[in-house]
Amino acid sequence: MPTKAKPGTRPRDKKMDTDPNGRRRLLTCSMILFAEKGFDGVTVRDIARAADVSVGLLNHHFGSKEGLRQAVDNHVIQQFEEVISDVNAPAAAGGEALYNWLEGWIGRHSQEWENTVVYMRRALLEDSDWGGQLFQRFYQIARTSIDRMDANGSIRPEVDRLWLPFLFVYLELGTLLLAPHIQRVLGKSGFDRDLWRRRYKAYLDLIARGITPADKIEELLQQQLTRS
Repeated sequence: MPTKAKPGTRPRDKKMDTDPNGRRRLLTCSMILFAEKGFDGVTVRDIARAADVSVGLLNHHFGSKEGLRQAVDNHVIQQFEEVISDVNAPAAAGGEALYNWLEGWIGRHSQEWENTVVYMRRALLEDSDWGGQLFQRFYQIARTSIDRMDANGSIRPEVDRLWLPFLFVYLELGTLLLAPHIQRVLGKSGFDRDLWRRRYKAYLDLIARGITPADKIEELLQQQLTRS
């Protein structure tokens, strides 16, 4: 005998129990649609249709379109958080440790990176709360990482702490925001696997030489030479 829903509650959609990949498809499809049309240009029905799920499943997992956007933002920001926060240890180790870390990060995110790039570009170039909130979160990741480096004595005293997190942000987001122009110049995407790896090595080397105390630069470079 079917179980009746309690007063004031909706009967549970059976598809919520039988479609374990529905939540993932909702995240992926909403990321693509938000990137293509903007947040206001997409309805919950558009997203549910693209993900081949019911609107009820969307509401079940995320509560609303706004809740879904926040979940996509969290997913996107987490990828950048790995880059800015987690790279410090392998970067200091240099050589094989850095190479393995880069390969692991690229391997985890390369499949959906094109969607991430378009999503971030759309959000950041819109003059909206959506882009503003994403930028604030990105900035805080850079700020926290720099504060941690500062506490470890990894930044020279004369380095400008006000602008340093913005420089980190420029380095991380520059290729993303300028991707079409970079591709025209280089003949292939700046996120091509080999170029991606090469860019991060150059980026980390630039940071190390630019902000690291003089007595630590030689030590870091020697570590990279001996482990390469």
